[in-house]
Amino acid sequence: MNAVTPEAGSAATAPAPDATPEVWRIPNFRRLWVGSTVSWFGSEIGELALPLLALVTLSASAAQLGVLRAAQFLPFLLATLPLGVLVDRCRRRPLMIGADGGRFLLVATIPIAVWAGLAGMELLYVIAFLTGILTVLYQLADFAFLPRVVPAGRLVDANSRLAASQSAAEISGKGVGGVLVQLLTAPVAVLVDAVSYLVSALTLSRLSVVEPVAARDPATARSPWHEAREGIRIVVRNQYVRPLVGEATTFNVFNEIFVLGLLIYAVRDLGLNAAQIGLVFTAGGIGSFLGAWFGARATGRFGYGRVLLATLVLGNTAPVAALLPVTTPVAAVAVLAAAFFVMGVGIGIANVHAVSLRQTAVPDRLHGRVNAGYRLISWGAIPLGAMLGGLLAAQFGGYAALVVGALGIPLATVWVALSPVRRLATIHDASVT
Repeated sequence: MNAVTPEAGSAATAPAPDATPEVWRIPNFRRLWVGSTVSWFGSEIGELALPLLALVTLSASAAQLGVLRAAQFLPFLLATLPLGVLVDRCRRRPLMIGADGGRFLLVATIPIAVWAGLAGMELLYVIAFLTGILTVLYQLADFAFLPRVVPAGRLVDANSRLAASQSAAEISGKGVGGVLVQLLTAPVAVLVDAVSYLVSALTLSRLSVVEPVAARDPATARSPWHEAREGIRIVVRNQYVRPLVGEATTFNVFNEIFVLGLLIYAVRDLGLNAAQIGLVFTAGGIGSFLGAWFGARATGRFGYGRVLLATLVLGNTAPVAALLPVTTPVAAVAVLAAAFFVMGVGIGIANVHAVSLRQTAVPDRLHGRVNAGYRLISWGAIPLGAMLGGLLAAQFGGYAALVVGALGIPLATVWVALSPVRRLATIHDASVT
């Protein structure tokens, strides 16, 4: 099948926003929003608690922390393509519920093992890898499921609300995670993460959405491998998806180096405690929330592509401020929090626009495999970033990794700056016919 490459300025096929119900009036969207928000809240706690558990409770080295992060994201490289085909062939909601249930059981094993005296880095590697597989499945299904829940004319609005909620979870999640680790230890914080997946699964089970599975004609049916390769072909040929995947891949590699270097530098060189580190990430969550919630209002005034590009410049350049010299922990927290806040504002707006553009520029029946190809390339680069960050930190220290990451992230913007995306006046100019 040829790649879908819609031309800018094509007729919009989606209904006008005022012809469709506001997303908060859609019961299924509200349920999806609640489940997603709770899950994100727990995940943000775990995102900070797990590396701190490795560093503090298990005394992990910089190289071991890099391996842990690589194990967490390696499934995006290995499992994305087959799971993307599965998402296209199956109903998405049962897959999401099953993924949540499995993640609850796996993540809950970590604090139990710590309290039983059985935990080690090897166990964390295995659980992080298996949990990562289920995370890939959930995210692929979630991306393809949303267009079944809300009308096409409300996709940007729905993604904006979900992104704002995710950012709100970042605001409270990492902050609460830092406090939990500080007061009640990292295993308790990880257990909270596990319970959030259970709550999400129960909430998703209450959705009532008709999900027809496309009939497959044995005479024209293609192999899963062929469908997976088709998804990659569309990603690299579509004039709107290609620059987005290039930007995301570059960002993910250097951001992983940046965050890993920051954690090691903050704990071992600056002497920041868990609560202070949580405060830094909380500032980023506040910025993301403000960007996701209010950013869509600028689109109609300045144009879709211009807003996306400007916010990428803002968000991807902000990490450079983290390199400013500091002499005290208080000054370090202030500088890092400011950098993360500005970064959050830019990325919060850009993510909403990028996800909505990907959903619009690709036909619904191909969402699973195309998103799988997108994730394979962009998220599959994260293990590479984790390993590079670990090696840099092990050889030259956490600050060296921090510098490489901060200076590399701005390069991601070049992909969109040189693409047709920046010329889009509205998202419907990219819609497929």
